[in-house]
Amino acid sequence: MMRAQAKILIALMFAVISATAAATDIWYEDNNLGRPGGMPPDFVEKFHQPEAFSQASRYIRVYMVRANVLGTMDEEFLANLLRPYLDRNRIKLAIDAAGATWTQLEGQEKISSREISLLKRLKRLDIQVDYISLQSVLSKPLVINGETVDYPVSWRVEDVVAYAKAVRAIYPQVQIGIIDALPSHGKDYRQPYLMLRDAMAAEKMELSYIHLDIPFDILKEQSLGVTWQHIRDVESYVEDILGLRFGLLTTSSKGGRISSKAFHERVLLAQQCYLGAQGTPGDFIIASWFPNPQATIPETATGNDYPAMRTVLEFGRQLVRIGKMGEQAIDQQSWRALCTTQ
Repeated sequence: MMRAQAKILIALMFAVISATAAATDIWYEDNNLGRPGGMPPDFVEKFHQPEAFSQASRYIRVYMVRANVLGTMDEEFLANLLRPYLDRNRIKLAIDAAGATWTQLEGQEKISSREISLLKRLKRLDIQVDYISLQSVLSKPLVINGETVDYPVSWRVEDVVAYAKAVRAIYPQVQIGIIDALPSHGKDYRQPYLMLRDAMAAEKMELSYIHLDIPFDILKEQSLGVTWQHIRDVESYVEDILGLRFGLLTTSSKGGRISSKAFHERVLLAQQCYLGAQGTPGDFIIASWFPNPQATIPETATGNDYPAMRTVLEFGRQLVRIGKMGEQAIDQQSWRALCTTQ
């Protein structure tokens, strides 16, 4: 009897993993190389060579670009390279925006003004913006003259609402979400998330998603006591209590500082480990803000050459393999060895 129950439980676990993998979207953002406004040396060149990442493009559901990068691009790039690539591959565009952060501080409004101008420019070029991801708007610490200064959650929420109104005036249908690291720092996230969702709703707007920024290394090493189960709890709160879409950034601070190969390996492990922990994210976001990977193409690179699109391609194939074949993401013994330090 117990064996039969165990078999049923295992079958159900495989079914959950399989269904989750099939329903999960992949977002991709180019590396800023750890510098504000940074971009890979081949950022523009790859759009001149779409064949160099055509297979990886099939797995990308959303292409996210930092606003401070997109704002430097000329109309030739936007209208004749970026837009055709997105249209041809049926990829949606997300803007990684910083303009809703600390807007009540003197001088901060210039960032939001630049981003609003960028959106107006994109609109004139008939480029559809589907998502606005507000970067660390609830979690980024405010440091002035070397001292951490309190910037209340209530102010942060007000900033988001005001920014969202300005964005919706340009793109009425755009979905607005946040990239957040409160759980990564061991801080309470429930009340801030609830406050933000309700404040948006009070203005007849929706907070569509929350993408959790937590490098693989934090979870593997259980820094600040944060475990894979903690992230499952965040996901459950976001999806089941708040009714929002949940996403997980698959990245590695250690891997990104070591090499493109180390980054690649840890990003693939992040997917396996979270699915192996029975995570059911709506989105996986592949992103880096570290020295590696330096290059984005080609996806066909071999050996120790791991440009970002090679990672995207293998990440997508792994996700599909799990989804279509019901393959176990990772067996329990390997999961403990690879996903924790225990």
